[in-house]
Amino acid sequence: MKKSLLRVGMGMLLVAAFASCQKLGPMKAEYFTVNPNPLEVKAGKVEGTITANFPEKYFAEKAVVEVTPVLKYNGGEALGTPVSYQGTKVQGNDETIQYKAGGTVTQGFSFVYIPEMAESVLSLRFKATLNGKEVQVPEVDIAIGCIATSTLADASSVSPAFAKDKFVRDTKEVTEASIMFAIQKSDVKCNDDVKALNKVAADAQNDAKRTVEGLTLVSAASPDGGYELNEKLAASREKNTQAFLKKQKNQAAIDAKYIAQDWDGFQKLVQESSVKDKDLILRVLGAYQDAEQREKEIKNLSAAYTELASDILPKLRRSHLALTINVAGKTDAELLEIAKSNSDSLTVEELLYAAKLACTSGNKEDAAKFTAANAAQNPSDWRTQNNQGAVNFAKGDLSATKSALNNSVNNGGANEPETNFNLGLVALEENQPNQAQQYFGKAAGVEQLGEGQGLMYIQQGEYAKAVSAFGNASTNNAALAQMLVNNNDKAISILNNVSEKDATTYYLLAVCSARTANDAQVYSNLSQAISLDANYSARAKSDLEFGKYWTLDSFKNVVK
Repeated sequence: MKKSLLRVGMGMLLVAAFASCQKLGPMKAEYFTVNPNPLEVKAGKVEGTITANFPEKYFAEKAVVEVTPVLKYNGGEALGTPVSYQGTKVQGNDETIQYKAGGTVTQGFSFVYIPEMAESVLSLRFKATLNGKEVQVPEVDIAIGCIATSTLADASSVSPAFAKDKFVRDTKEVTEASIMFAIQKSDVKCNDDVKALNKVAADAQNDAKRTVEGLTLVSAASPDGGYELNEKLAASREKNTQAFLKKQKNQAAIDAKYIAQDWDGFQKLVQESSVKDKDLILRVLGAYQDAEQREKEIKNLSAAYTELASDILPKLRRSHLALTINVAGKTDAELLEIAKSNSDSLTVEELLYAAKLACTSGNKEDAAKFTAANAAQNPSDWRTQNNQGAVNFAKGDLSATKSALNNSVNNGGANEPETNFNLGLVALEENQPNQAQQYFGKAAGVEQLGEGQGLMYIQQGEYAKAVSAFGNASTNNAALAQMLVNNNDKAISILNNVSEKDATTYYLLAVCSARTANDAQVYSNLSQAISLDANYSARAKSDLEFGKYWTLDSFKNVVK
């Protein structure tokens, strides 16, 4: 019995001694796997997972370890969310790691990206206790560098939307006159209105910008008196009026006709009058189509007919003249010249059109001047304010852009597609893709909407959707979307078709070339990019896309 108790006691002492001998040594980088590695920027964040594989007999039974991901970069660091793990003999709610068997655990990390993180190191920082006492466990680096290719998406390269003009170059002027006739008479008596019409026609003959398009003549008789009589009377009035106009030397081509009984004119005048029994007269007109029956029924309304005879019927005994003059507007050259020298004399439509002309011809400076003049002269027109905002955006002045677009919203542009599209571009420039999505939802019909949405999807990390939104666009952003889904050959094809290649175009081509192991094109395109924008030299030196080239002299010579 004593021997048994002795053996039990000795066993307990050995277990206690064994437990007290367990240690928590330094963590090794090989214990940890990071995905992705190298790190990547996506949707404005650096995110991923860390898988820890603790070996057998490492994690002490009475140990508690808090693990914090830390992204270190030049000038600072960002802390991830800590996660704690515990040994099998710790009373707690943390995930438990076996001592003898070891164990595998996974935790995530997420950091809001800033440009300095392109050169960074992902480390793990530990806060550990063993048997209730703090233990020092050194930090361990588990990933180096961060690919930031997605940040090459550029909102400023997207063309803003300009509101369209309603410019009409040639207009028509119509001058009207009426020759009135006495009852059952067709002799023509001139009046001041007819004289004025003849003068307009004569003046047009000596004005290069004014052309007589035609003169319509409609002669009529009032509905009273019988159809046969009125037909002869109306025809005679037409004939006599034409002869009179020729004597007046009116050279306009005349389109003439006559109306024997002008019932339509009669009905219109009655509707506009306050004649007695007005509604009853109108019901008679609606009930009877026969002219004689109409006249009979109306004459039965004796009191009303007397008023009709004095106030309505005389106005229908006439020849009505309508002279149409085609007025030629300013030529493109004239508009551009006036816009430069005297913009105040142009209408809002003419200035909108002049700005479009200047922009189309490549004279963006004049286009900007005309747009600014229009915004100042016509501040309450949403289009002028929208277009000023578009010009400001193209210049890179985001503050002025927002001010002008706010003016557009306040002057009727709140639901206009162009203004909403431009507000979306501002949101993208400020890395607020979700806000941009709201604006783009009200921008249907804008030609470049697909490009704006493609950029929005890149910023949201929805790369497949970005590819779809860009469609067949040949732009840097469209190529970048292809690169982000690892379709580098397609990206190269798009970049080669970019109409106005810039530094970013060549830098993206260099990245694609590095991915496809085309060394000569890496150096050639990178050289072009740096010649256009020296900032790409520093970027290339730290860009992991070129990591395998960093130590090569050919690369160093390009980025020096």
